[in-house]
Amino acid sequence: MEQHENRGRRIRNPYAGSDTYCCFGCAPHNPIGLKLTFLLEGEAVTASWDPRTELEGYPGVVHGGIQATLADETAAWFIHAVMGTAGLTRELSVTYHQPAESEDRPFRIEARAGEICGKYATIHVSIGGRSGTVFTTAVCRYVVFSEEVARKRLSFPGADAFLDDR
Repeated sequence: MEQHENRGRRIRNPYAGSDTYCCFGCAPHNPIGLKLTFLLEGEAVTASWDPRTELEGYPGVVHGGIQATLADETAAWFIHAVMGTAGLTRELSVTYHQPAESEDRPFRIEARAGEICGKYATIHVSIGGRSGTVFTTAVCRYVVFSEEVARKRLSFPGADAFLDDR
């Protein structure tokens, strides 16, 4: 498997550096967080993640709640990077296909558009291992705000803030 960093266009995290930013999913300085970073690969948003033992449910298997968080966070960044706005999770449906074995690292998380209609967006996410095994799939349904409303209600920095010039 190619290294995540070499596959697509990096999505900048404009929240990093803010004193009030402590997202469990993507804040780089949250000591207990997942520290996810994202790439734009065509119309997909992807992340590569190395599991840690303190995030396991059973020995060697990543906890299902952590997998749900990985899916939800990656879907949210799809809304930022592809749709150019922000939203809130309305519904999250997760299907666990195989145990997410930590040794099959790094995990690849991929988010793609499902149905986008008005203020609602459905994002499909898959989580798999280095071997190609798909551990988890999720359907994330969001209420999506206009950029103007996202700026006011969610401190959204604007669509351009996520673009990386590299």
